[in-house]
Amino acid sequence: MALGPAVALASVALAFGASCSSKPGPSQVQGGGGSSAAGGTSGTGQGGTNLIIPEGGAADDEAGPPLPMIDDFPNTPVFNDGAPANSGDAFQMPSDAGAMGPCIVSPEVGTLYPKNWLRPRIDVEANQSHNLFQVTITVPRFAHPLVIYSTKPNITMDAMVWAGLRNSVVDEPIQVSVRSAAVDATGKVTDGPTQASESSFTVAPVDAPGKIVYWSLPKNDTTTGLIRGFGIGEEGVIDVLQPAQVAARDKQAKCIGCHAATPDGNAVAFGVGPNGYTVSIASILTADVGAVPSVVSAAALTTITGLHGVPTFSKAHWTDGDRTILLSDTGTLHAVGLDTNQSVALARDTDTQGATVPSWSHDGQNIVYTSAAGITDGRPNSGPMDLRIVPYANGMGGTSTKLVGASDDAFNEYYPAYSPDDKYVAFSRVPDGQGSYNAQPAEVFVVPSAGGTATRLKANDAPACTNQKSPGLTNSWPKWSPSAQTVNGKTYYFLTFSSRRPDTPQLYVTAMVDDGQTITTYPALYLWNQPADEGNHTPDWEAFNIPSVPEVPK
Repeated sequence: MALGPAVALASVALAFGASCSSKPGPSQVQGGGGSSAAGGTSGTGQGGTNLIIPEGGAADDEAGPPLPMIDDFPNTPVFNDGAPANSGDAFQMPSDAGAMGPCIVSPEVGTLYPKNWLRPRIDVEANQSHNLFQVTITVPRFAHPLVIYSTKPNITMDAMVWAGLRNSVVDEPIQVSVRSAAVDATGKVTDGPTQASESSFTVAPVDAPGKIVYWSLPKNDTTTGLIRGFGIGEEGVIDVLQPAQVAARDKQAKCIGCHAATPDGNAVAFGVGPNGYTVSIASILTADVGAVPSVVSAAALTTITGLHGVPTFSKAHWTDGDRTILLSDTGTLHAVGLDTNQSVALARDTDTQGATVPSWSHDGQNIVYTSAAGITDGRPNSGPMDLRIVPYANGMGGTSTKLVGASDDAFNEYYPAYSPDDKYVAFSRVPDGQGSYNAQPAEVFVVPSAGGTATRLKANDAPACTNQKSPGLTNSWPKWSPSAQTVNGKTYYFLTFSSRRPDTPQLYVTAMVDDGQTITTYPALYLWNQPADEGNHTPDWEAFNIPSVPEVPK
């Protein structure tokens, strides 16, 4: 049985690079299968949720009503997706009796959720005949566990419960237990119940900021790439930019490739193809989506549309007279003033290979890029490949130096990205001799931007019970959230990347925490709001000015 993010789907062509606290006096708040607002209900199925909510409650980080605070779960079960009121009868055997429990695909053991994350969805793989699931969520200091019964193997937490939980249980382990059984139409158990499978997650004390905009190949369509997006916590996606909307393009071009946000979040620059993948730029604002931004001069537009490569920007170079785009055109780093049309090629003394897929530091001082022996359409094609850093120096460039920890002769390192504070660089890596394009062995690492030991992210690994192994999952194209946040001496970073688990490219998010001495990485979080049957990859994570995804009843 293949479920959730692990569902086996028809192969979609993957193209990386340029190719395609509380007050006394608790009150009762009712909820059901979902809640619309504090105190309101939109119950589904049988059973409700009676949360013990102390009066008051911390305000959410986003605009809107304050989040509730809770100090217990409801003391009665929740029944989802038509699960009958007597579902508990199927699970009378002790939790350690029976066959091995189902595989919990999500959440993975030890995941760290941003505080504004999607409602947790428990995704399991179980015996194909099993049609009843018991999920038990436990907070050690709560008097009652949250018990959910469902007929489906994808069980999403009630919105009101999640609002209270993420506001009240921070930096505490939350345990998840799942059992499954097969039940016939009369309610008789025909197989199982299984033993309980266990997982856990923790809620971070910070939100993950910004919005993710990514390249999507719709189901059964490997030629029409468009850009879609969403905000963290939104339960769907929207179309951000379609090829036909792009004013500055060859009218035959119908695939938008790798992209980067302008620092104001109003536009994206990208490769557009499928032939040649020349560079273009377009507004993503609702009022003029697809139009050439007003800050781009006609002469500069002509210049960049004659170039190739994956674009990058820096906040330090986005003011009048210095609105600069950096491109890696067939191995040369070109800086082009979008408002001035001043164009320069940066010197890279000591580097005899081509430069491609650059990332420009937020302070505007340095550029980390892939030095590659072979480049195709502005992306690395063949090795050796290493990450190198060159100063920007007002467009002059200078001496290029290898980034220690990301320039190992035993590996090809590529797709670098500066962290929001420029302290770290995330990158993809494969063994020497392997290509970077759609590379199954690819894994994601992080290294200090000043050089040092590279850290392999735990997020490279799928849950052990799925028997999917990395290297082998095409973990690639890491991008950081637009800010890092420090709480109690710990700095929280979030990254997104794409992965084939097991086949269709999908987006994941992971956390990294720096306590000033060591960094801790965490397993991957699946973004269940994305279409599971589409090829979703090459994400960018910034403060994009795109509409919110319309809210659907929960």
